[in-house]
Amino acid sequence: MTTKSHGLTRTVCEYVATSRYTDLPSDVVEVAKRLTLDSLGTTLAGGTLGDGGPETAAVVISAGGRPESTVLGYGEKVSAVMAGLANGAMVHSLNYDAIGAEGGHPGAFALTAPLAVAERRGGVSGKEFINALVAGVEVEMRSVLALLRAGVNTKGRFLEGQLLSYLGATLSAGRVLELSVDELDSALGLMLMQASGSRQVVVYGDPPAKGIYAAFPNQGGVLAALLAREGLGAHCDALEGQAGFFAMFYDGVYDASVITEGLGTTYYTLDSSFKPWPTSGLIHAFIEAGLQLRNDDGVDPEDVVELRLTGHPSSRNWFEPVEERQQPGSAASAANSVYFGAAKALANGAVTLADFTPEGLGQPEALRLAARGSHELDPSLSPHAGIVEVVLRSGATVTRHIDVPLGHPARPLSREQLIDKFMDCASHAPLPLSQAALESVVDLIDRLEDLDDVAAIPEALSRR
Repeated sequence: MTTKSHGLTRTVCEYVATSRYTDLPSDVVEVAKRLTLDSLGTTLAGGTLGDGGPETAAVVISAGGRPESTVLGYGEKVSAVMAGLANGAMVHSLNYDAIGAEGGHPGAFALTAPLAVAERRGGVSGKEFINALVAGVEVEMRSVLALLRAGVNTKGRFLEGQLLSYLGATLSAGRVLELSVDELDSALGLMLMQASGSRQVVVYGDPPAKGIYAAFPNQGGVLAALLAREGLGAHCDALEGQAGFFAMFYDGVYDASVITEGLGTTYYTLDSSFKPWPTSGLIHAFIEAGLQLRNDDGVDPEDVVELRLTGHPSSRNWFEPVEERQQPGSAASAANSVYFGAAKALANGAVTLADFTPEGLGQPEALRLAARGSHELDPSLSPHAGIVEVVLRSGATVTRHIDVPLGHPARPLSREQLIDKFMDCASHAPLPLSQAALESVVDLIDRLEDLDDVAAIPEALSRR
């Protein structure tokens, strides 16, 4: 026998079911539009360059099925569930999607889950889409903070970007489908039956498959929402129950008040961080420091005999295992390597998508610099900070210390920088896109709140 939730799960579902676009502040709407554009760009690039993106798209397209939702960049339509799988794989496969300033990965689901069901449903307005996106992002980002405030190491046994995205994907998809409180409650129960995200996959470094971890919460969230809409009940206190989400994955250690207080009035969506470089956000301070050493201080990479890196203890997994981080064997591994990111910045004076192609991974100069590196962990630093020090042949040392990297909400990318990023990503789309088509997409997202049907966005990508 199942019972209806009356605690945290119910509170979250009531928030999502009753959320309205008209309640959203204008700055939250603007961030939602940025998430839409940014996620679309990383999905398009992930369709050709990302580890696992092309492979997942190929499997999904070959499987066929009812043509409900678009595999972005490929122009093919498949079922909404399978579109969630394919687009979820591509959106994160380059590690270029948006993150939360303190944790979480809103870019992993903010576009892909709600868009899949929006195309299936049809006639979903831009206002509805924005509202659903924000509702999912709010719960996901608050859930990460609920763990952090309780002292949980979210980088311990699980990949938070995969695991917590199940919450956001399920709820944003459910809101697009206009699920009731009871139906959302069931959707979370159905989500719980699928949720996963073991860190074991990266214990020995990052295999290519790590790149597609967002495929599974997008697929699972869309499926959970659709099953709940069909009337499949799963009321079970999915979040707070004795074997619920937080108990099963985090031993019941979390601060529920962070999730509930100010829900619907205070927006953590504003803490979204848009990446200027295609790597884990924890590497950005080191990349920026390396760029300053090369471009501002005039450090010649040929003169560097030692590379010293210092970060917060929470970044340990991005330094270790050292051999893998210094000589990454895949794009996924390279995108999660402080050594590689700092070395690329020093070697080239820029870090681009090309650095994570097979040719870029094998660049001798960058690998030489990375091999000359060492690292220390300093708890006095902020989790976002990074220090890069180089020892030159002359014996001189030059140091750069970045406290808050570019892309953080305190140092956001400009609109022009975000559009440039989108255009660069879109230039790598599986099917060539004309400049006119890309400009049309940017225009559509600029006025997203005025669209009668968000399906206009994937349709614009079909105009070549």
